[in-house]
Amino acid sequence: MKILVMSDTHGSLKALKNIEKQLNLEQFDAIFHLGDILYHGPRNPLPEGYDPKGVVQLLKNYKIDYIRGNCDADVDLKVLGLDGMPRISLEYFGNFSFLLIHGEQFEENDLAEFVRDKDIHFVLYGHTHIPMIEEIDGKVVINPGSTSLPKNNTPKSLLILEIDEPVVFAKFYDLAKSKVYMEAKWILKDTKLLRER
Repeated sequence: MKILVMSDTHGSLKALKNIEKQLNLEQFDAIFHLGDILYHGPRNPLPEGYDPKGVVQLLKNYKIDYIRGNCDADVDLKVLGLDGMPRISLEYFGNFSFLLIHGEQFEENDLAEFVRDKDIHFVLYGHTHIPMIEEIDGKVVINPGSTSLPKNNTPKSLLILEIDEPVVFAKFYDLAKSKVYMEAKWILKDTKLLRER
């Protein structure tokens, strides 16, 4: 199973066309967008190729599951043709559980505290525009970064998950260099995730 995870497009049609050009989106069994889809937000500059209307037209060509971000408004749901957009979602792929959230909640609340009591394997979140992998209390926390407005000198990126039970591969894809630049692998043993170094 192959899953594409992106976040924080912030209305950049250029970023999405770049993804579409480099990756055959039909190859993925699921596509998730972790929020901040159309609007650049008051704390961000306008991203290159800012065209929210064009982004809507492109996204409607694919089946995408969305998580609502702090920059996503009710009108965004309407133009995307969605009845609703959850702020948090729990997804299962085989024996693996994934909690998806945008992540603005972690500005005021501790991420480790949020993760600690959850009976899950992975947390996927965006918001910071900084790609990362962290392990907290036996859970894997992953941020794919931003496709359009990366921060801290990180690349414009997204995440590709490949699940071949009992193994999960996480590959961070650099959209400027058209290649995987960071990856990790976990094996599920007796309900626990073990990272292979």
